[in-house]
Amino acid sequence: MSTTTSVPRGVGTSSTVAREPITTNVAGNYLDYSTVYHNTNITIASRSRIEPFDRLLSRVAHGAVHDSAERGPYAPKCHPKTRTAVQKDIMGWIRCGEQDETPRRILWLSGPAGSGKTAIAGTIADQCYKQGLLAASFFFSAFARSMDRRLNKQFIPTLVYRLIQHKSVVGLKEEVLAVIEDDPWVFEKHLDQQLEELILKPLRKIAGRSNCGDWPLVIVVDGLDECQGHSESDIGPGGDTHTPGASAQQEVLSALSRACTDSAFPFRIIIASRPEPAIRHFFSTPQCPTLNVFLDNKYDPDSDIRLFLEAKFSDLRRRFKLPSTWAAKGIIDILVKEASGQFIYAATVIRFLDNSRIGSPQQLLTRVLEWRNLSDSRPFAPLDLLYHRILRTSPDPLMAVKWICFIRAQQEDAYNFPYVRGVLESYPGETEHVLGTLTSLVGLVDGNEQPGFQFYHKSLFDFLQDPHRSSDLHVNDESLLRFTGDLYYQTLQARGPQFRAAGRSTDHRPLTLLDLFTLNLVHHIDPYRRYTPGDVEWWLLNLHESSSDKWIPSMFSSIHRQCKWYHCLPACGIWREGILRYCTEHGWRVPTTKELLQGRFMNVSFDPLEPADFPLRHPHIEATRSLPAGLADMYASGYIENPAKFYATRGLG
Repeated sequence: MSTTTSVPRGVGTSSTVAREPITTNVAGNYLDYSTVYHNTNITIASRSRIEPFDRLLSRVAHGAVHDSAERGPYAPKCHPKTRTAVQKDIMGWIRCGEQDETPRRILWLSGPAGSGKTAIAGTIADQCYKQGLLAASFFFSAFARSMDRRLNKQFIPTLVYRLIQHKSVVGLKEEVLAVIEDDPWVFEKHLDQQLEELILKPLRKIAGRSNCGDWPLVIVVDGLDECQGHSESDIGPGGDTHTPGASAQQEVLSALSRACTDSAFPFRIIIASRPEPAIRHFFSTPQCPTLNVFLDNKYDPDSDIRLFLEAKFSDLRRRFKLPSTWAAKGIIDILVKEASGQFIYAATVIRFLDNSRIGSPQQLLTRVLEWRNLSDSRPFAPLDLLYHRILRTSPDPLMAVKWICFIRAQQEDAYNFPYVRGVLESYPGETEHVLGTLTSLVGLVDGNEQPGFQFYHKSLFDFLQDPHRSSDLHVNDESLLRFTGDLYYQTLQARGPQFRAAGRSTDHRPLTLLDLFTLNLVHHIDPYRRYTPGDVEWWLLNLHESSSDKWIPSMFSSIHRQCKWYHCLPACGIWREGILRYCTEHGWRVPTTKELLQGRFMNVSFDPLEPADFPLRHPHIEATRSLPAGLADMYASGYIENPAKFYATRGLG
């Protein structure tokens, strides 16, 4: 097979570029791309072809499927013999819903905070998996360490990946991979178009190849209200996640609703979420018939909560060798009434009683009973009071709330235990001191029993974000921003996090906690604070080398953002002077006097996608401006690490 590809000619050069034939080596499973620049005798090394299945795999949110390691063995599930009525209704709809007078393809499982929606969704997914009924699943989570479960951009690829695993759906895998082969950029399209290209069109093409009666029946989507946006920029530092979250949720609903109106799509869909306004509005005017299942008193939650508490108290009695008379029926009656149908209340009480750090189960149960406020009739009053009292067991409750909010606000790369601990702690063990009594609200081990932060329920943050509910424990955005700025300033003065264990990795290079700190510092410089030239010099020397071409211009731009044209804030002068001095010494292209003056009035922002347009440029970036476009593209794609050296060693620079 031979093809010819035109490559743009570089500015100011008369070189012509021709691409040699592309050779497919079936045994080696790669394509060899060789580019010859005539008159310059340059040959670019070959690169391996990315297989369609690998492209799909790279877009899958592996932690979002029902049985993923990320969700862990302790993912919420219904306690045995509880929630049986609602499970029976849902399973009946899955198996026999098509026989209804008006068949409905979507089931919306909803209910108030803490009513057990995720536990029910997880239990249904497990049952369906064991019975061969589960086609695919996606469990969104606002608490997930990775972004994958907080965004919708990997939603369709994850469903596709699970669907093509089913051998009974004959031909689907081949058709899907053919689409990706023909259009590798299909994943960049909006969800509705991804659905059409990767699911609906392939299903139409395989119609009749196998018996649909043998196919799995249902797709489970949980926690849709916890989807916070489409891309990472939607939940950037200090960003508002409400508006992009509502938009992303509606995009998911629109795609799924459209799928259910297509005759080629045989699956039923369960969507579990809170009745948030955007989701409630969508289901009020559905494009296809929807069955609404609301977790209210119809399903007798009190009886299920009673069964749960009885089982958990029995376990506590056995493990702590307590008498059989402890926590008698009257005590359980009181707690069931306090729960008001909220499983999260009962689960939090049990976790609190199991915290031996602050007392025995008998002592802690006495405290829980004393905390009741019989005069408050608000729906969440018992849960709010429980949260209040547990938080006050910390030696510094308000500081504990700030820590919890800071942990919650971290980005994907920083949301790991060693890094957050390193920034938060001023001495070893401070995490256990501040949060050790609060493990019923925030665990210090993850679902796999590894060190990590684990929040059990979104209702904690509903409580903390509402000043009417959290009262004197409320921390507003301004206070949290000031607290975060103080943390990063103090960590900078300490010259990095106290713990230097390895963090995540990027591009196969180890990324240490110090690297994470220097990268995140760009977002947390306080322009009103007095920094020193030594602070700037330390940051520049410790910045991860592979990121300097983006983060140095980003710091140079962001530090000036709040300045007036006639006056720079204290931090700006120190940071900009230090950056310009460093860049001049290291061969960067620095702004001219005219560009600096223009920047005072226009405050040009740095765009990492267009680094060559910013007046402060890394030597590699600057070198690409004089390269032929094809060679510049090779650098932008990561095939050439140092284009200036590459260019010069061939007698071109």
